[in-house]
Amino acid sequence: MSSTQTLTVEVLDINDHPPVFQHHIYNTTVMENREPGEIIVTVTAIDLDSEVNSAISYSLLPGPGYELFTINTHTGQISTSTRLDREIQSSFTLRVQAEDSGTLSLSGTATVLCFILDDNDNTPEISQPDLHIVIPENLPPGVIHIIQASDVDNGLNGTIQYSIEAEECFSIDAVTGAISTIRFLDREERSNYSLLITATDHGRPPLSSTAMLHVTLSDENDNSPSFTRKSYRASISEGLHVGSEILHLTAWDPDEGPNGVVTFSLEEDNSGNFYVDGSTGVVRLTKPLDRETRSQHVFRAVATDGCSQGPRSSIATVTIHVEDINDNPPACAKEPMWVSVSSMTTRPNQSIITVTAQDPDQGDNGTVVFSLAEEDELFQVDGSGAVRLKVPLSNEVFGTKLLRIRAVDLGKPSLTSSCLLLIHLKSEEPPLQFTEELCEVTIPENSKTGSWVANVVAHDQTADEDEGTIKYSIFGGSENEAFTINPITGDITVKEQRLIDFEVQSKIYLVVLAENGHQKAYARVAITLQDINDNAPVFKQSHHRTAVWEGQIHNTYVMQVLATDSDSGINGQISYFIVDGNHNNAFVIDSVRGILATNAVLDREIFSSYKLILQVKDMGSPPLTGTCTVRVQVVDVNDNSPTIPSMEPVTIAENLPVGYIVTQVITNDVDLSPSATYRFKDEDRTSRSFAIDQYSGVITTTKSLDYEDQAVYTLRVEASDSVHQTEAELSIQVLDVNDNPPVFSQESYQVLLAEHTSADTYVVSVSATDKDSGQNGRISYRLLSNPVRGFYIDPDNGAVFTNKPLNYVANGNMLRLLVEAHDSGDPNLFSVTSVDIEVVDFNDNAPFFTQNSYQVSVPEDVSVGSTLLILLAEDSDYSNMNTHLEYAIIAGNDERRFCLEVVSIPAEAHSRTVGQVVLCDTLDQETTDTYSLTVTVTDRGTPPLNSSAVVSVKVLDINDNAPIFSSPEYHARVTENSPIGTALIHISAYDPDLGANGTVTYNIISGNSKGLIRMDSATGVLEVNGTLDYEENKKITLTVQASDCGAPSYKKVSFAVVYILVLDENDNSPFFMFPTYNCSLSENLPAFTPVCTVHAVDEDAGIFGQLTYSILTPCYVDYDSSNPDKKEAFGIDPLTGDIYTKQMFDYEGESEFCFVVEARDKGDQVATLRLQIEIEGIDEFSPIFTQNVYHFSLPTDAKVGQSIGNLMAMDHDGGLDGSVEYSLVNPSPFFNVNKTTGCLYISNSVYQRRRLNSNETTEDLIVLASSPKLNSRSSTCHVVVNITSSAKSLASVDLSVHTASLSVSLIVFLLLLMSFIALVLRYRSKENAVKKATSVSANLNLETDSLGTTDDNLNSSIHGINLQNLQEPLETWGRLDIPNPSRNSNSKASSGRGSTEEETAEDQEIKMINKFPCYKQLGSVTTQQASRVSDSGIPGDSDQLSFHSVDEDPLSGASIGIVRIVDMPSSDSLHNFRDEGGGEGMLPQVVNMKEVEEVIRRCMSMPDNQGSVEGSLTNLISSEEQLHGSYGWDYFLNWQPRFQSLASVFTDIGMLPDEGIRARDVEPESQSLLHPPPLITAVAQPGIRAVPPRMPHRRLPLVRLPTYTNTCTRNTELTHSAMTPSFSPSLSLLTVRTPCTSPVVSETSLGCYTKIATLPRDILDDAEIQV
Repeated sequence: MSSTQTLTVEVLDINDHPPVFQHHIYNTTVMENREPGEIIVTVTAIDLDSEVNSAISYSLLPGPGYELFTINTHTGQISTSTRLDREIQSSFTLRVQAEDSGTLSLSGTATVLCFILDDNDNTPEISQPDLHIVIPENLPPGVIHIIQASDVDNGLNGTIQYSIEAEECFSIDAVTGAISTIRFLDREERSNYSLLITATDHGRPPLSSTAMLHVTLSDENDNSPSFTRKSYRASISEGLHVGSEILHLTAWDPDEGPNGVVTFSLEEDNSGNFYVDGSTGVVRLTKPLDRETRSQHVFRAVATDGCSQGPRSSIATVTIHVEDINDNPPACAKEPMWVSVSSMTTRPNQSIITVTAQDPDQGDNGTVVFSLAEEDELFQVDGSGAVRLKVPLSNEVFGTKLLRIRAVDLGKPSLTSSCLLLIHLKSEEPPLQFTEELCEVTIPENSKTGSWVANVVAHDQTADEDEGTIKYSIFGGSENEAFTINPITGDITVKEQRLIDFEVQSKIYLVVLAENGHQKAYARVAITLQDINDNAPVFKQSHHRTAVWEGQIHNTYVMQVLATDSDSGINGQISYFIVDGNHNNAFVIDSVRGILATNAVLDREIFSSYKLILQVKDMGSPPLTGTCTVRVQVVDVNDNSPTIPSMEPVTIAENLPVGYIVTQVITNDVDLSPSATYRFKDEDRTSRSFAIDQYSGVITTTKSLDYEDQAVYTLRVEASDSVHQTEAELSIQVLDVNDNPPVFSQESYQVLLAEHTSADTYVVSVSATDKDSGQNGRISYRLLSNPVRGFYIDPDNGAVFTNKPLNYVANGNMLRLLVEAHDSGDPNLFSVTSVDIEVVDFNDNAPFFTQNSYQVSVPEDVSVGSTLLILLAEDSDYSNMNTHLEYAIIAGNDERRFCLEVVSIPAEAHSRTVGQVVLCDTLDQETTDTYSLTVTVTDRGTPPLNSSAVVSVKVLDINDNAPIFSSPEYHARVTENSPIGTALIHISAYDPDLGANGTVTYNIISGNSKGLIRMDSATGVLEVNGTLDYEENKKITLTVQASDCGAPSYKKVSFAVVYILVLDENDNSPFFMFPTYNCSLSENLPAFTPVCTVHAVDEDAGIFGQLTYSILTPCYVDYDSSNPDKKEAFGIDPLTGDIYTKQMFDYEGESEFCFVVEARDKGDQVATLRLQIEIEGIDEFSPIFTQNVYHFSLPTDAKVGQSIGNLMAMDHDGGLDGSVEYSLVNPSPFFNVNKTTGCLYISNSVYQRRRLNSNETTEDLIVLASSPKLNSRSSTCHVVVNITSSAKSLASVDLSVHTASLSVSLIVFLLLLMSFIALVLRYRSKENAVKKATSVSANLNLETDSLGTTDDNLNSSIHGINLQNLQEPLETWGRLDIPNPSRNSNSKASSGRGSTEEETAEDQEIKMINKFPCYKQLGSVTTQQASRVSDSGIPGDSDQLSFHSVDEDPLSGASIGIVRIVDMPSSDSLHNFRDEGGGEGMLPQVVNMKEVEEVIRRCMSMPDNQGSVEGSLTNLISSEEQLHGSYGWDYFLNWQPRFQSLASVFTDIGMLPDEGIRARDVEPESQSLLHPPPLITAVAQPGIRAVPPRMPHRRLPLVRLPTYTNTCTRNTELTHSAMTPSFSPSLSLLTVRTPCTSPVVSETSLGCYTKIATLPRDILDDAEIQV
């Protein structure tokens, strides 16, 4: 039976959840300048309460800028209340409160961060929109000014780009605003520039502003004054008055100021006749001119500017031509003149004399016309001055006739003078005569008037003493009336003192007339004037201007002044002096030459100019003087550093705009150097806030200053005048501006006050800070709102106090105060914060239950979570904390089967809580049937109060127990492959119920899809039911069920999980996918180069599937027997199987490696892989011929196909790269070369071709050697074939020629026959020695182990052997018809032909060596004839190129010229070895020289009379220099060996290892072969041929071929080379090696024995090389 009941519980809401915003912080943006009402964000809060308790209202809490926003109280939508300006405030922090509408309202807050987005509403502001700067001209291109603009906008809107209006001379940096000149500026070309600068931001649309920059160029003295004309010319009259203007000089200087002020001066005016006005350039006359003295004046005019730092000047040539005036009267050439006339000789109209006069004037002024002053009846004068007789003379005429002839020039006005002519008639001596016809006297010039000069006396010889009186008069020479004569006494006196001037006329001639009434007589008086000092010296210029650099050394030349003195003698000697203006004796003047020089180091800063008064003084007594003025300007030199006056600290406000002019730095420089330039000394963070104009020194701000960031800036300013620098410090103090509002330390304050708080109780202290200083940072506080007016605040410290006692407010317990903090600035700034005060209820009432005890009965199957009982309690307090009740079970609930839930229900004043007893765990009547619970109710007051009650619960019994597993999880382990039926684990469950409800059955419900596990349903035992495989299932997870046997509707079940771990067994072995792996590697790669990767597979998992790789052993037993390094040739990564190299490989040294790689798992099961690595060769070496030039002779009766010689080239490369093929570069009509062997043979009939008048007796061939590969390296050699023995080309030949040719041929044949007979005899005489040598060579070619075993036999059997005995058996060797793979060191090779001389030379050398006997006997080896070799590939050479035994004709192989190894196929067949297989025994083995040297060393002993020789055979021959081939041909051709003890030689030979190996197909009775030893020196004496050195070959690569089974020891040692220079002595021929195996080597048979046969002596002779 059962029944149901529906219980509806209505849960009443209480306001126990405050509103919670969806985000604690909201980030939002709004564009500036938007209209009010712009929505910025909507905040949303959620209140989990319901109905009225969840109704939320939003508000903005007070804070900075909150008044600029409004919020919708219902929706939480925040919008602007006014226009926002980002430049005023770029962000706002708003505090939003969400408050519910509960009885005791709850609230939550969120922060809204509002960022104002920038709008491009501000144009760039240029700090100086109109600026004028002055810069010097001629500056190199560079920065002259930086324009500074600011834009308060943000981002691109505030990013400024500068531009300049099209101006070809300036550019501007678009980013920095730096204005630069792009070329040199010339003030004279253009002095002012007005630049329009535009500053544009990057906004959309862009805004811009402009500024005008006026650039003025200051002048530099870069232009010299320029005359308008290069030369000036003027013509002036010589009668021009002193001071008259002659011409006007004009010069122009484009410079400015003093630099453009031009001053004129004259140079090279030695006459001193001219003067120029320095400022006007007017040239004037300073003293009268005399064209007759100087008709032209040429001097230089100098125009100098007024620069004080080194004036510039220019020069023009001035030429003044003096025009003539009639200022000189004619002067008679001789006065008086006289002539004698006789009536007998003179006829009428006959010229008796010609009067001459001189007039220095020019033109008409100097043209003189003569006439008589008075008419005469006897004589007349024509205009040219010729005096003629008019009528015949009568005999009555006698005496002296006086004619006064007038000389008149043609000037206007004309000047006249008289010439006196005395004519003696009848040639009689006149009776009236002076006592002296010439009277010479001397008087001083300037003699006083009346001074006696001289006395003249005349006598009449015919008259009585008292008859007639003689009267005297001055007839001529005193026209200026300077003298007078007493007519009676004849005394001459001075009439006019001023006319007696030495400087005007130093000598005066007077003509004195004496008359007695009947006759006249004349005399001349020469008056010489004595000079007196009556003329003062005169400077040529009265004013001089000059300049001199300051700082010059003593005696620096300044200028030279010149003065003249018209006096002569000592009165004209002058001296120069400085009489005034010479401050501090700065100058000195040379008293003789007038050179003015410095007497001290001048300093322009002390005296910038000097005005010197110079005096010139003559030596007269008393001396006379003259003066002039010299103005010396001291030119400035930049020798003083600029100074910066002490600068007072500058004070500026912090809110000044960018570009504000702070101050200007001014420098003082006593020099006149260009203006100083300025810069900051240290470009640090401090100086970056300011900029200084480099020319004006104006300091401006480059960014906004912040007093709060830095209050004082110290700038170091450097001023430079381009030579000197000076520094000064400038302190800039930033004044604080009230630009920071107070900031509270907290956004808001929360305070708790007890309900019984008394008046004047301290509540809280609010604190605000202001970054400003002074009054701007002094903060005052006040309350903006005081709801209950129960508080007040201290205005100074912000402390808030209660104003009266607080009483409980029934309708709310929260009070909000608004506090304002404002500074004292003007205007003041403020900020607001809120103080939230919560009035706290005092817990003075304990809660209590409505009943003291409670009882309830419940069945044991009641569901968990069912409410069993509701407990109700009450509390007389009112606050939420004090009235919020908590219920708890404090006793009787040890098993925690009951819970007490607290539920809030609505009440009148506020919600209340009840306690619900809820079943938290199932009840089991079988365990406990009654519970007694003690419950308590507690409020949340401080301290909490409580009360308690007892609740009794009775449990009613039902069947409600399900089986219980002993563990919820079970773990078991089992190895894979365990047999079926293996027990794993026992699962058990217990059910406390009785009967069928307590009987438990088991089964697997999941995880056993494959049926690998089975379970006993009764016992719960798990067993193996199938084959387990770790690789398939590492873990099995089963879910098992235990169920009781109750009724189906009440059946109880339980579950458990069983984890079965399958353990792995190593049941899988690793394996490689392939048994053999091949890979390749190029030679010459560095160590640690990756080669390939091997990988093995192991199907095991886990640890048994982890493999380790290693390299075990080589593929072959003896792979590393001789070279342990081959084991270490490769390495392997043990984890990845990566194969890498451990050394660098050489294909020619070793071309193949084979080793076994092992893969091993953790169970020690292994797998192996056979890894073969092939070294791939590269073509490194070019083939090298054994000779550069081969010489062959065409045999007599040569046939087509016959070989005439062999070429040999060697290539150090291995493989196909080392194979050599031969070809002719240019085809020959007669010859061809075998491609593989290098055998040169006849391809067509040979004849001598005719060339003009002769036949060609030689054929030149160029043979190319290269490898078969394309583009392989190659080399060439020159082959010269002598074809003298061939027939000539068909032509008609005389019979006599044929006869002579036949005779010569017969003679040659006889000579050859005799030589052949001699060779045969010699051959037989040495037959025994050949047999001994053959035995030795056979023993030397045995294997290494056989050598060791026969050493004792050798010691006992060999005695007395020498190299002489080795000669004959060496003569029986065969020939080699394949190219030798060894390389020659560019040594000159043989021509391929032999001679008897060569044989003799070799015998001589061997005889020298045979001085050292061998005391050991060698066993003989039976020699047999070797089989012939296969065809060489040359047409028709099967007979001639096959092997010739000893029994055959010795001459039959004489033309071969090369040694051949028997049983050796051509190289063509070698190329097929790799593909065809086989052929291991077909390659020759040449004796190793080291082995031979070691054997001989053991069997040789040094004679007692010979000293020991250190070193090998080559040490006996030549020095290291000779080995390098540095000697010339003459040295080698004339060189003779110095034989020494060869014990060490044979010691070296005996140390060589045995390289003899067996061939699988060689007859056991084959003979041994030993190469003939060459001449030890390798360079023969004159007439002796030398055996060439031969290079050892490199071993061919080994290739595995698993078809051969014969075993043979393999020597893997790398072959060494005996490289020798050209023509150097060497034993390299003895060290030549030939590979003992073919390129294809079987896996088991890696070595072979080589069959060797002897060759005839004549073949050996042909193999020698002729030097």
